[in-house]
Amino acid sequence: MKLVCKIFFFLFLLASAPVMSQDNSTDAKTEKKNDVENARIKRKKAKAEWKAKRNQERADKKAVRDHEKRLQTKATRKRMHKDQRKANRINQNKKEFFLIKLFKPKPRGGKK
Repeated sequence: MKLVCKIFFFLFLLASAPVMSQDNSTDAKTEKKNDVENARIKRKKAKAEWKAKRNQERADKKAVRDHEKRLQTKATRKRMHKDQRKANRINQNKKEFFLIKLFKPKPRGGKK
């Protein structure tokens, strides 16, 4: 009886060996290829959405800038530009050009 059981057990192992073989590799390749294509499509879609969002933000900023520009006169815009340049120079710790300092009108102070 033990001999029959051993023979049956070995036959079972030999018969199950081909069943435990690896899957067909072509299926794995197609799945991997599909995953790569899907990732590429997702990246492309995300990039298109990002570009659309960026263009919308730029258009909004430009609309605000144009609206603010229409509200101001030319003299106001020139004064703001001059003040902005002066502020940048001061923030960078740079002195005024010596000719500007030389020919600037002197402050008139009254007696105190």
